[in-house]
Amino acid sequence: MAYVDFSKSKYVLSIPEYSLRPKDNKGEVVILGRSNVGKSSLINRLLGHTIAFSSKKAGKTKLLSYFLVDNRFYLVDSPGYGYTAYGNREDDFFAKMMEPYFANPLLKAAILLVDGRRGIQKDEKELGDYLLSLYIPLIVVFTKCDKLTQKDIARLKKEELDSFGVDKAFLSSPSSPLEDLRREILANL
Repeated sequence: MAYVDFSKSKYVLSIPEYSLRPKDNKGEVVILGRSNVGKSSLINRLLGHTIAFSSKKAGKTKLLSYFLVDNRFYLVDSPGYGYTAYGNREDDFFAKMMEPYFANPLLKAAILLVDGRRGIQKDEKELGDYLLSLYIPLIVVFTKCDKLTQKDIARLKKEELDSFGVDKAFLSSPSSPLEDLRREILANL
């Protein structure tokens, strides 16, 4: 794919179900992760401006939000899963919305965010395995890594990543560059 300017991006719409998505047949890359793992923050950093709402409270995103990148493809923010601060279990809601979405023929890759301080949890492993079983390319991004040691980061990249069977992962912290992640996204379109 030719050069894509990630900063040329705009919010298009938020929808409660996949069938209402934009009908222009552009490829999609979905961002997945537990509630409050940093999906909106990563979107804002990838796109170079504040475009996705970031909340301190987990479980605020309830819709699929579409962001058009350089009129080429959509970056799609998804609801989080896991427990919220209010004690609600979000997994049933997540599954009901996302399982039809994963059958989307325009879905080119999934970015799975994992809190680097905790490593890959059982539900993240299950989601990653499920995506791989559907032949959806999986891009793993460890978030909240700014307080980790280099030893912790090396362990994440080796031991934790081996559990998915993918050969590389990306780090997202306020100081980490995202060019390699952008290139990986484009390589899957």
